[in-house]
Amino acid sequence: MIDFHTYPIMIKELIEKDPSLGIHIRDILGFYFPPQPLSVFLYEMDAAGIEKSVLLPIDCSITHHCKIPSNETIADLVDKNPRFVGFASVDPNSKNSEKELNSSITQLGLKGLFLDPAIQRFGINSKEVTYPLYQICLELKIPVLIHCGLNWSPKSLARFANPLDLEEVAQDFPELKIIISNLGWPWYKEAIMLAMKYRNIYLDTSVMYSGIPKEMFSHLIGTLIGKGVFERNLHFQIIYGSNFPRVDMRRTMRGISAMDFSVDFKKHLFLENALTVLGKEGKS
Repeated sequence: MIDFHTYPIMIKELIEKDPSLGIHIRDILGFYFPPQPLSVFLYEMDAAGIEKSVLLPIDCSITHHCKIPSNETIADLVDKNPRFVGFASVDPNSKNSEKELNSSITQLGLKGLFLDPAIQRFGINSKEVTYPLYQICLELKIPVLIHCGLNWSPKSLARFANPLDLEEVAQDFPELKIIISNLGWPWYKEAIMLAMKYRNIYLDTSVMYSGIPKEMFSHLIGTLIGKGVFERNLHFQIIYGSNFPRVDMRRTMRGISAMDFSVDFKKHLFLENALTVLGKEGKS
């Protein structure tokens, strides 16, 4: 199984090496609990039955003058542990964003692009700011994961993160694999509509607006949307993501597993769809 949505932020070794990182994590992301050793991250994966985790950094160099953490840090974590798959982040507001993305993929060996428009504050359908980055992703054959909907960061602005703004992007880049995080909640209807209409759009399950994942998934998927929508229409476009460390991997895994989905659907949700997006990199 692959967890497509994790943040390597509350890691003791990283914060001890760079104390300013801990300050940025608190002030920008709103995490206040003590950092834990990297071994705890791996233990969480083991306990949840996760084989690999996608690591997501946030480059907000222009908006908040920091990287949480840097792409180089992500690459180093991946080099030291083959259970990690590293994504790059660049600040689209930076004049160097295209160069940085290219080097992060071709030189550091990272496997995708992560954007958090609510924190980084940019238009996800901007032809001037983000289209050049999408073009690079297309040329390098890497996916882009975009954090849409609710963002718990005290510095975030939700108006930048409406998934409906991605429709034009999906049309202009039909071969680009686009993952909308959090099922787009609270714009989950819009996100699901886009995924149903555009086969290059995927959704991850990192949504968390309630303290109990089992109840939340039962309400959102089972009641508001209906399992049949996922089984029939989104079988190949749903990807498991936990939002760790904000959310416990084990709890999200139990919450989704409790849903009465077919065995084949769960296989695609927890593994196959992620491999499709990652390609051979997910199998290495």
